[in-house]
Amino acid sequence: MSSLDAMKRSIDSQPSTLSTYSDELHRRRSEYATLKPTRTIFTGSGDSYSAALFASELSNGRLLAFDPYELSKKTWIAEEKNIVIISVSGKTKTNIKLAKKLRRKARAVVAVTSDPYSPLALKCDDTLILDHHKENVPTAGTSSYTSSLLACGFLLGKLPRTLDVSKTLAGAWTWAEKAAKRSIPTSFTVIGSGLEHAIGYYGGLKFNEVLGISATCQYPEEFGHAYLFSLKKTDSIVCMNPDHDPKTHAVSEELRKSHLRT
Repeated sequence: MSSLDAMKRSIDSQPSTLSTYSDELHRRRSEYATLKPTRTIFTGSGDSYSAALFASELSNGRLLAFDPYELSKKTWIAEEKNIVIISVSGKTKTNIKLAKKLRRKARAVVAVTSDPYSPLALKCDDTLILDHHKENVPTAGTSSYTSSLLACGFLLGKLPRTLDVSKTLAGAWTWAEKAAKRSIPTSFTVIGSGLEHAIGYYGGLKFNEVLGISATCQYPEEFGHAYLFSLKKTDSIVCMNPDHDPKTHAVSEELRKSHLRT
């Protein structure tokens, strides 16, 4: 099986696997304290950094999201805070070094990982295990990322009681099929605010990682200050849920008027 075929299987598994994982987390609610946002920092690399941004937005900006290396240079920020380190593999060296540094400074260091016996998990005070579809070939993170989002919501006491992503997934495939009929762009720019920016950051990573196409994610305000001026007709702009945010909507409308690919 190719890596892309395995990735598609992982994506298609989500209506079932995410619902099962959500139910499992609810059953284990009594085992984990709900973290207070003002006393908590989430951190991770790549997809996991996007999940940390998502957690920050879930808290309405009350908790901090940090790159793990940058946090390791400012360890005083972690004093008496709960530190949540998100790492699917639990093997990222920067995360492991960070956990070692912070255990004596932080209130508690929690690993969110798929492997309870990973080097990261063994260096942390507590571990929340991710449950997601796994393949025998390397793939770009998909269901591991969405399960990380559920874990973030769970730790903050914001996990929905019921979860059904089947309609969302069907809509995503419809959008993807339409997009596949267009010529391949020279680059992607993802624009979003709030939660949409956090998830858009992940989308930008996948354009780079899976398609090998340069991509970035911008807030709608920042987009107009510099990135707008480097756009070409062959670039593609993805506006995340523009009907939900007035600024993103305004940017989307202006781009359409300029006949740019949105």
